Amino acid sequence: LDISGPKLSGTPISSIGNLTTRVDCLRYSSDGQILGACSRLKSGSLRLVHAGTATVFQNWPTQKTPLNRASVLDFSTQGLLAIGNEVGRVLLYRLKHYSKSN
Repeated sequence: LDISGPKLSGTPISSIGNLTTRVDCLRYSSDGQILGACSRLKSGSLRLVHAGTATVFQNWPTQKTPLNRASVLDFSTQGLLAIGNEVGRVLLYRLKHYSKSN
């Protein structure tokens, strides 16, 4: 009986250098296409990554997106993204990627 768990290679298949502080929250969308990552240490530190290509979406968030210090995020099955921040707000965004299917 082997209970040691899965074996991982020592080399990652990709890395995301767009966040320069520690990551506080990682979430996959319900279909696994998008990975969201955020950090509460720096204002505006949230990135969305296309999981299939490991490409960071460059067009959002912008500098004008009122994220503040995002501490948590999650995706709904209806194509919504909820972001909680250190100011005590929850921001809700509809992802246009999902607008045709829902």
